[in-house]
Amino acid sequence: MKIALVSYWCIPYSGGVSTYTLALRKGLEELGHEVDIISHNETGMKYHIVDKGKTIDKPLISEAVKQNTGRRYNIKMHAYDAWLADMESERIAFRQALSHFRLDSYDLIHAQDVISAIGAYEVKPSNIPLLLTLHGDLAAEWQYQRVVSKRSLSWEWAKALDHYGRTAADQIVFPSRWLKRQYDIKPGRTNSKAIVIPYGFDTIKFLHQSALFTPSINKSGSKLILCPARLDPVKGHYLLLEALYKLKELRSDWICWLAGEGPMRKQLEHLVSQLGLGHQVSFLGHQNNMALLLQEADLIVLPSIHDNLPFAVMEAQVAGKPIIASDTGGIPEMIDNGKTGLLFPSGKSDLLCRGLNQLLSDEDQRKKLANQARYHGLRNWSLQTMINRTILLYEKAIASKRADSL
Repeated sequence: MKIALVSYWCIPYSGGVSTYTLALRKGLEELGHEVDIISHNETGMKYHIVDKGKTIDKPLISEAVKQNTGRRYNIKMHAYDAWLADMESERIAFRQALSHFRLDSYDLIHAQDVISAIGAYEVKPSNIPLLLTLHGDLAAEWQYQRVVSKRSLSWEWAKALDHYGRTAADQIVFPSRWLKRQYDIKPGRTNSKAIVIPYGFDTIKFLHQSALFTPSINKSGSKLILCPARLDPVKGHYLLLEALYKLKELRSDWICWLAGEGPMRKQLEHLVSQLGLGHQVSFLGHQNNMALLLQEADLIVLPSIHDNLPFAVMEAQVAGKPIIASDTGGIPEMIDNGKTGLLFPSGKSDLLCRGLNQLLSDEDQRKKLANQARYHGLRNWSLQTMINRTILLYEKAIASKRADSL
């Protein structure tokens, strides 16, 4: 098969969509399939086919689109929304870029978001199946990020994108049961186009990388708390820093690393300074080898306010590390509380502090959670399992389109 994996979001980039898409390409190519990833590049200033040397300078398309959109979303309108006008321009420009990349040369198109699904649907031939993996609820995530407010024109636009993206797809893939429930029309009524296929990653390669580990820091008896998450409002770093401030009042035998980059970095650095945590909290920026970094850690924390099926939990479990995470989204599907990790109520910094203190105090519990987490991770997060289920879906989608054309 020749497959196009299409994403409006930047690839490569830090974040679950990029991680999933690159892993999916790897698994498919190892089975002999030809795979292209079409997306924004890492700077967001080009559209490209990842690693193939095919690029389009974004301004060549977007400037003309913005002028046309500006005439429709006139700034003098009573309900003018500058962000909405800009995002509608972005959507149309990405659709135009997809038309330049000739989607008619593929056997199947697999979109990674509703913007790319709508764009692909509008420019592809009707006989090519279109699948959509939903990695999150677009309107909800933008609301958590305070980009849009509920019931605003922008929020309604995002909800409409979610609706039309799902309508355009021949098949919808959800990584978690939780996310699928968010999109079910009514309680107890399921969508026949929808299927749950959890994420997976190359656990064998990950373990090989982990085996190369040699300690690189002298912690002087301190325990290392690692938070591997992009610096984004939905990841809950403010909550973590509040919990660490409280933890510091109880004990000082710890340090915390924040591994990831994102738009919240300056605000979080300022908060660290305000709370007097500068000697214990460090910002590492984007990290390319999480397998080695995890081996440095004594425990992992993920304080998300809103999340789906984070790779950070998968990697921590396969690495055999005790983890404490919020009970939001699909995370309770990944962690059996008290067995393969600890859960705390999302948004409760005092309970996160209590959980961190508990794990730091109890080495036996840390070892028990770590061992059970590794067993669970190796059984559930295999890339091959994800690829096998995805291939079956591709084959059914192609066969269905062929049958429809007869």
